[in-house]
Amino acid sequence: MYKLLKRCCQLFLLLLAAVVLFFNAGFYFSPDVRSDEGCCPNKDVHHQLTYLKKKIHAGAAENMQHLFPEGHLFMNALYGLTWTELNNEAGDEALNEIDWALAEMNSETGRRIFNEDLPLPYGAFYRGWTNYLTGKRLEADIISQEITGLHEENFRLNCQDIAKAYAEAESPYLQSYHGGIWPADNLLAIASLASYDRYFDTLRYQPLIEGWLAKVKKALDPATGLIPHVVYEGAPPQGARGSSQSLMLSLLPEIDSAFAAEQFALYQQYFVGQRLGLPGIREYPKGMEGTGDIDSGPVIWGIGGAASVVGQRAAYVNGDYELYKGLRNSIEAFGFGFTWFGKKRYVFGQLPIADAFIAWSNSVEKTPADAPSSVPWPIHLVSLVLLLLILWVGFKL
Repeated sequence: MYKLLKRCCQLFLLLLAAVVLFFNAGFYFSPDVRSDEGCCPNKDVHHQLTYLKKKIHAGAAENMQHLFPEGHLFMNALYGLTWTELNNEAGDEALNEIDWALAEMNSETGRRIFNEDLPLPYGAFYRGWTNYLTGKRLEADIISQEITGLHEENFRLNCQDIAKAYAEAESPYLQSYHGGIWPADNLLAIASLASYDRYFDTLRYQPLIEGWLAKVKKALDPATGLIPHVVYEGAPPQGARGSSQSLMLSLLPEIDSAFAAEQFALYQQYFVGQRLGLPGIREYPKGMEGTGDIDSGPVIWGIGGAASVVGQRAAYVNGDYELYKGLRNSIEAFGFGFTWFGKKRYVFGQLPIADAFIAWSNSVEKTPADAPSSVPWPIHLVSLVLLLLILWVGFKL
């Protein structure tokens, strides 16, 4: 009995050592972005989508709705948006999955938690995400030469509704729910208007976008100079936060590249941090502390989970490839990303919405990120101490 118990303990220690080594290897991850016929430029992202495809068609979005207020819409939107990044190589599969995601978002289930009786019916969050994905679907169609008239008509009508609501509003920010105003949701809606102008090769919404930007610049967070996290009617806005900044800076370059560059420089100043030699995105600006909530996800040592995952994409689209690479590989390590039979998952597949966010952030990399690699010596030193402790315990058994 003693020998059996000893063997079991040794096996456990061996497994623990393997986990520590696997964790450290994640910091040197490099995605497979070699383009082969019939596949995609980023095979790792395609493996992620293959995993998500199985989960989302089995009801993962509905399950996420029980955990997060907008879990169903988020899951479908991110899934569809990631496919738009691979459309040219994934072909019909990509278009079919984007259409499936849009159908889910436009269904009664997709709309049920949103208020129809708002100035912009169903609110900025719902209309922003659905119209943004529709626009990206159409832009992807240009590449594949498969134009869908129904999507075009829906896109035109939605853009008209969105533009009308902003033209009639005094504030640059529309409600997502009764009394609930989040600027990040509004950037999605405005980004969809910019997508319209690109797709139809027009300047139809450019004057409205310029007017909207002028209003935004007059109502920045006074402490940081960034777009605020939440806006309240008749009260001061809540200051900038990492989770919403990361999302907004993933979109702002599509709306106004010069303003995006200004905002990203402030983001780097106030929100980019380092822990044990690893980059991370703070949930609260430097000099401020706070706890995690439904918007931020977990906040550990000041670093926000959602802020860092989406911050990876924000870094890439704003040209900070070193930060992108550091965040990408930190997420790879801490998320324990692994591929099994052509399906890649993170956090052991326990939170599909996290897989969807990571896939969307990863999908922006279509060629290897040209940035230097830094060695996270502090985390390696901690891991070495842990391995030596495991070895010592093993010898003592």
